Amino acid sequence: MRGLVRRGVTSRSGQRGQAMVEFALVLPLLLIVLFMMVDFGVGFARWIAITNATREGARYGAVGHSPDEIRDRVVDRANGILTAGDISVGYLDPDGDGVAIGDSVVVKADYEYALLTPLGRFLSGLTFDSIELHSCTDMSLEQAPGTAPAAPGPCD
Repeated sequence: MRGLVRRGVTSRSGQRGQAMVEFALVLPLLLIVLFMMVDFGVGFARWIAITNATREGARYGAVGHSPDEIRDRVVDRANGILTAGDISVGYLDPDGDGVAIGDSVVVKADYEYALLTPLGRFLSGLTFDSIELHSCTDMSLEQAPGTAPAAPGPCD
């Protein structure tokens, strides 16, 4: 009878050790999934903010505001994510007769999103610390602007 009790105690402590080993094996995968979810969520939220800011800037430019005013509007609407240097504003003149009603204002923004988690260190084959986010909005002019720099190119 004594031998049976000892075997039961031994197998119970062995199960605890097995659970620790299994947890140690699964923990890195759980952390990678958690880090991916956090970085994806924050990155996606920033991309949405940048896209909305460029859309608002293009709408602001479509009613006749200057490129500097458009840039300021985009920076203001981006909630501190973008700076004026991240934004390019211009006008497309497809017929070559000068920027007029019906031509397009193009607002582009480029932002480098630095990952919040050490995800790049876990995935040693895919070493990266940031992701490039781009947004471009093209809108028809309803009112011609006073000054019209050339567009940085149409939105693709």
